[in-house]
Amino acid sequence: MRRTASAPSIGGLREGLDKLASSAIRDIEPRFIEADGLRDRLQISDDDVAALAASIKEHGQQVPILVRPSEKPGHYRVVYGRRRLAAIRLVGGPVKAIVRTLDDKSAVLAQGQENNLRLDPSFIEKAVFVKDMRDAGYNTETIMAALGVSKQSVSTFEVVLPSIPIEVIQAIGPAHNIGRRRWQDIVDAVRDHKVDLKSITSQLADELEKIHSSTERFEVFSRAVNDVINGVPVKGKQRAGAPEAVHRGGQGAISIDGLRIGKIKASARTVGIEIARGQAPEFGKWIMENADEAVRMLHEHWKKSGSKG
Repeated sequence: MRRTASAPSIGGLREGLDKLASSAIRDIEPRFIEADGLRDRLQISDDDVAALAASIKEHGQQVPILVRPSEKPGHYRVVYGRRRLAAIRLVGGPVKAIVRTLDDKSAVLAQGQENNLRLDPSFIEKAVFVKDMRDAGYNTETIMAALGVSKQSVSTFEVVLPSIPIEVIQAIGPAHNIGRRRWQDIVDAVRDHKVDLKSITSQLADELEKIHSSTERFEVFSRAVNDVINGVPVKGKQRAGAPEAVHRGGQGAISIDGLRIGKIKASARTVGIEIARGQAPEFGKWIMENADEAVRMLHEHWKKSGSKG
């Protein structure tokens, strides 16, 4: 995809970061460093932090973090390097850090650029970062510069979040092997079939928590979405108080002579037919008066077809 001129090149970003890294590095006690900025990773797993801590303990901290002065005297706010900071807290001792006086915009630009170069964030992590930047009031040009992407790419990321609640994304995780197309399938399920993603997440919560791979969690969730679309109960242990995952319409439009007159609605427990009175008032009236006979006819047709589905 062609990048716009306003978006910095990867080479330029790397040169800037290398120049920053060559500046004076200070040793700072972790207790003086505060969490700050937008979330750049959906999950920092205990295993990842423990592995990094072991590496730092053996080889030392190879890459400094970036911090900026806090409003609290003697304290700093982390710009990037949250995982390294967490690992140092486990190991003990000071963290190597570069201190720069940055405003909020400069800090978020540095955070986004460093993440793109070092973390290789997944599609959904970038989408969440874009949403967080937008919610924080940053314009499209700033978002483009932070991620080094085109305006079209920003628009692509922004399609996902309105349809997929952040609680659902957090339950799945970064899913590094899952690209735009698969997440778009989830968006389409919400748009075309009115699938309740939060309900599915609630019913799958226990199962998802047991799965280590976020890519596998996505696959389990995706299969559950397809099950709901097809009227199949979600195969997960429902937590107390969790709503039933339902498909609220859109599974199949009912059309006669090219005119859409209704739709089939299905949930895990029921299947219903809705006729739009405005489109077919007389037929709707006939259905109301002859529902029993119509259902018997459909049932007989089903038996004769030999279908067991």
